[in-house]
Amino acid sequence: MENKLQQLLEEAHALVKRVSVNDIMTSQDNYCIIDVREPDEVAQSGKVKNALNIPRGVLEFRMKPDQEIQADQPILVYCGGGSRAALAGKTLLEVGFTNVQNLGGFKDWVEAGGEIDPPA
Repeated sequence: MENKLQQLLEEAHALVKRVSVNDIMTSQDNYCIIDVREPDEVAQSGKVKNALNIPRGVLEFRMKPDQEIQADQPILVYCGGGSRAALAGKTLLEVGFTNVQNLGGFKDWVEAGGEIDPPA
């Protein structure tokens, strides 16, 4: 069982490029940032400023390429540490998005001085 999970994570990390928080903070790109943590996690810690909170478990139902969000829209996903974000990024690629990257963990963003929306 553990080997299968490790295999899934390795595949997801290979498909979804991990990007540096510092590179994103200095980028001029217009990213759609998605926090894939559960709502109770976001309520406790806050989230990246202007990020959408779409839990990983419902991501494919709420995010589909369409007229509102183009398939090539730059998307960043993050979670608590980076693994759920990689799996979520893989899911977004599978539903048709083409420009998805893994921002890693929320703590990385906070430690780098990134702006946040405070806890509810």
